Amino acid sequence: MKPAQITIFLLAIFALLFGIWFAFPSKGVEVAGVHLRFPNYESYKKSLEDKRTEIDVDSVLLAVDKSYEMVKGSEDTLAYYYNYLTTNPNRIYMPGDDYHFLDSFFEEARKAHKNGTLVRILHYGDSQIEMDRISSVLRQDLQERFGGSGPGMVPMIQRIPIVSVSQKASGSLTRYAMVGDSLTNKASNHRYGPLTQFCTVSGNATFSFFKTNNRYSKQRAKEISKIGILLGYNSDDFTIKVKCDTLREQARTLKAKDGVTLVSMNLGKNVSKGTISFSGTADVYGILLDGGSGVTVDNAGLRGCAGFIFSSITPAVMKDSFAATDTRLILMQFGGNAIPGIYSKKAISAYAGRIVKQFDYFKKVAPKAKILFIGPSDMGKSVDGEIVSWPLLKEMNDSLKASCLNNGVAYWDTFNVMGGAGSMKRWVAHNPPYAGPDYIHFTNKGAEHIGNALARSFLLYDDFYDLRQQLSDKAVMDYMNMLSDSSGDQSALPGGEQ
Repeated sequence: MKPAQITIFLLAIFALLFGIWFAFPSKGVEVAGVHLRFPNYESYKKSLEDKRTEIDVDSVLLAVDKSYEMVKGSEDTLAYYYNYLTTNPNRIYMPGDDYHFLDSFFEEARKAHKNGTLVRILHYGDSQIEMDRISSVLRQDLQERFGGSGPGMVPMIQRIPIVSVSQKASGSLTRYAMVGDSLTNKASNHRYGPLTQFCTVSGNATFSFFKTNNRYSKQRAKEISKIGILLGYNSDDFTIKVKCDTLREQARTLKAKDGVTLVSMNLGKNVSKGTISFSGTADVYGILLDGGSGVTVDNAGLRGCAGFIFSSITPAVMKDSFAATDTRLILMQFGGNAIPGIYSKKAISAYAGRIVKQFDYFKKVAPKAKILFIGPSDMGKSVDGEIVSWPLLKEMNDSLKASCLNNGVAYWDTFNVMGGAGSMKRWVAHNPPYAGPDYIHFTNKGAEHIGNALARSFLLYDDFYDLRQQLSDKAVMDYMNMLSDSSGDQSALPGGEQ
């Protein structure tokens, strides 16, 4: 074939491909039962439009950070808080916009720090928080403010290692858990305890912990000077011995008891490793690895869980456990695992209804604790070759928020903090990646940003609580109501605050 003929042939092929590219249906065609797709002009044009509208993750996170900052030199402090509490999309949404909602927690945290005790936050969530992601960041930030240390309560057998402490268990142990595969033992009595799992000791067993070198572990989590064992239904003469690297052995022997017992031991100083030995029969609900005084955050990552399992746990065990550990705040981070099965607004409503039942349960078993729901993150899926947000995810987020606020539960909007619909795609593409290639889970670096954003919002409410202790409650309420009712003069502050 002559060069000119080859050139004409190639040009004809290119022209044919261009024609197909320009005219081929964007959704493809069916031929003999086979769905054929081809790159086309419509998809190219759409990709250009998407690039123009894609969020910039760094800009979003910078805006989140700035939204928590008070303008330097501001003369109108209360006006700043009013605007934050009522209009900032990154705030914690409070039922009825009641800025007193978390006051009881802030008050108890201060008392605990002063009295040498601890109040607990229990962070439940799906696989988004396993390995202590998000929880560890929140814990560190809150302990820097309120005091306290250690990684918190952990199960005796930790199936998925966490970044905050290394641990192992051995001996005559049987693990029971609500969440797991078909090989997971289920307890017919449903006495699972606050971590939704427990280990039955039948004879002799040990639990050992070690300071971790994981690069994502936080400094305060490594400072362990208090140990607690939350257990129940123990035999007579049930014995617990604790031996740490630099301390003499401590031992406790318990009388038989039906119900929950918390055995606490103050080690006096931080330890790097330790072993707890058990002898007898008991259900061990959790090992508390704490330190100092103030607050701690317990992580309960439940892979595959949609968040409506809790009401199946025997109430007596949960109620006694929350009372014994002084749990004052319950975080629930769910929704992601439900999304793939949501095909209609009716399904969204049904899911939200099941979540509300869990609120009712927690209010009964932990009456002193406030509840904060952390909404689902954006999630990506492939549609026609493009990564887009899951259908109805935005509607799910809005429905959960409304259900929480209508039922006395606070809400933090992860979806919109990330940047809204389509943001997960950009979090994955970020350098370094802030989310994994499954377009669902945050990386450790992404979890750092989410945890810090949540902590900053939480601590801003504490700042406002602290300010209000210096002013009369009536003066603050009158001023906030004035801002709500009028857009006029806001110069006169109560208590001489100018």
